[in-house]
Amino acid sequence: MTSAEKDVQDRAKRLRDALQRKNGGNASELARYANLVPQSVSKWLYGTQFPRDEALRLAAEFLNVTPEYLKFGTPTVRPPPTADTLILMYVKPLEARLLTNFRESTEQGQRQMMISSTHAEKLSSEKLPDKGAASD
Repeated sequence: MTSAEKDVQDRAKRLRDALQRKNGGNASELARYANLVPQSVSKWLYGTQFPRDEALRLAAEFLNVTPEYLKFGTPTVRPPPTADTLILMYVKPLEARLLTNFRESTEQGQRQMMISSTHAEKLSSEKLPDKGAASD
């Protein structure tokens, strides 16, 4: 085995080990978090591909390690997540955007959002505004 092949296998092993520590090896959760198809993560775990910049950053964030650890094996571990980042680890991007909008709204705006969300499921899709329509 060449040193390049060994490096690829070492990277894959670090990914597998970190995933095992995180959630018992569930690659689907990592794929969902990084907004990728599970096949991509599978290729990382078997050493046929390695995540590129943004995917590597998201994988490291999900696994609570640094990108440098996944790439080079340096023993650096991420600091414990803050409450906000911990919450965002478990919500989808659209949910995170909704939470951000809610937090940045005035108290009256928050009340209106709550009322709207209560009735949103009762509306048929034909009654919803078009994507480009202006809102009050």
